[in-house]
Amino acid sequence: MLLKDKFYKVINEEKNGTTGKYTVAILPDCNVYDGHFPGDPVCPGVCNIETIKECAMMLTGKDLRIKAIKQCRLTAIATPAVCPEVIITINAAQNADGSYLVIANISDDKQSYMDFKGTLSDEK
Repeated sequence: MLLKDKFYKVINEEKNGTTGKYTVAILPDCNVYDGHFPGDPVCPGVCNIETIKECAMMLTGKDLRIKAIKQCRLTAIATPAVCPEVIITINAAQNADGSYLVIANISDDKQSYMDFKGTLSDEK
């Protein structure tokens, strides 16, 4: 399920080769918050991972899937109220087998919310 324009909206995109920087607005009216948690919404980690994957897709121009997550560390709780805008920095270096080693971070000017390292591929 693509979350772009439902869970987040891209405000700015900067690409330079294998590196990208995406400023995104977290959309507080997304229905994911109906169950996570009404009245005190928290961004689900799985949605953060999907957002990173979708940014990697924008960077590479490929329809990617997660093959392996080597590291995923939630470093702070992201909420639409605390961090209505975040920056996703990403490096997607292509491996010899055509997959991508993706190293990414979600942060704002105050703190980091997630560190991610994994392999993504356009193989079905």
